[in-house]
Amino acid sequence: MKIKDIRLTRLFSKFKTPYVWAMGKNLGQTTILIEVETDAGVVGYGETAPTMTSPEAIHALLLTAKTVLIGQPITQITDLMKQLFTQNFGHHYASQSHPRIGNFAFAGVELALWDALGKSLDLPVHALLGGKIHDTVSFMGFVQGDSTEEVAAHAGQLASDGFEVIYLKAGYTNDKDMANVEAVRKAIGNKRLRIDPNEAWDLMEAQVMINKLAKYDLEMVEQPVSAIAGVPALKALKQSCSVPIAADQSVYTLEEAHSMCSSGAASLLTVGLHETGGILGFRRVAAIAQVFDINVCIHGVWETGITTCASIQAASGVPNLDDGNQIMWQLLQEDIVESPDLAPNVGKIPVMSAPGLGFTLNEDAVGRAAEAYDKKNGLEVT
Repeated sequence: MKIKDIRLTRLFSKFKTPYVWAMGKNLGQTTILIEVETDAGVVGYGETAPTMTSPEAIHALLLTAKTVLIGQPITQITDLMKQLFTQNFGHHYASQSHPRIGNFAFAGVELALWDALGKSLDLPVHALLGGKIHDTVSFMGFVQGDSTEEVAAHAGQLASDGFEVIYLKAGYTNDKDMANVEAVRKAIGNKRLRIDPNEAWDLMEAQVMINKLAKYDLEMVEQPVSAIAGVPALKALKQSCSVPIAADQSVYTLEEAHSMCSSGAASLLTVGLHETGGILGFRRVAAIAQVFDINVCIHGVWETGITTCASIQAASGVPNLDDGNQIMWQLLQEDIVESPDLAPNVGKIPVMSAPGLGFTLNEDAVGRAAEAYDKKNGLEVT
């Protein structure tokens, strides 16, 4: 089973409604679909999740995968990924000597390799990783909306739909954040509430805001300060605030995960496959966190159902998995995954048992998204 070809397709997918967060508003997302074909004709699918303005940079990195991987055995995923990082970033591929963009680019290649290997062996990816210990994975209800009235209404609907964990963006003006949190708390009753300011606050502002918001019984605050501030800032917050702090953008590499956990700077790690470089990287970060009795929460970026399926395969065997995980495909007007049904039922999605990552691609939807990318050049941003 050797790699015969690697194909790349740039996609643009519109959101159902504008995505509103501390960085502004976005009307859609760019992704790059990665196809890995074996000499037996098996095709595995993965995807990258570039920012709205980086698809060409990611695409250029992905082109190196053809040179490195074609002709090699698909069973050697660990070594293939090592070769890919070494070719682009030198021998210390696993350390911070390579830019984080490498993880985002090559995670999609790894997903496609796992999908192709699982399909070749007629096994789901979780079986190749040692099996599953969870039959379902639980997800949070992700609140959308611009005005306080909109977010409160959507939060109330998510609570009625059975989501136990409600997740709200913050990092706007302080007055708007206070109003949003108060309104959402009233709308969801005693459901668990988490907020994510997306690095919008400096340390002092974060201390003030978190202490003010604590009266609304927040379960955690995700990455309230800049990732560059790292361990010291998050540790200071954890020591001065009563609300647990989660690290997100501060943790991409194994070194960052170990530093964050060993210092006691965070109570939870929110990490995803793209940030950590794929399924193997996610599982390694989770293992580091487990040593320190810290849970990991699946983090979503702009992605399709491909990443949702891959995340579930990866997380199904993680003992210290959180129950407020994140998915993003539901933001799309049209997903490119045809089956299975990825809509959570009372917040839960069953672990897929079909071969590979466990999904069927909607080729027509892929064609429409590729055409949309060509027309808009992937830059539908306001």
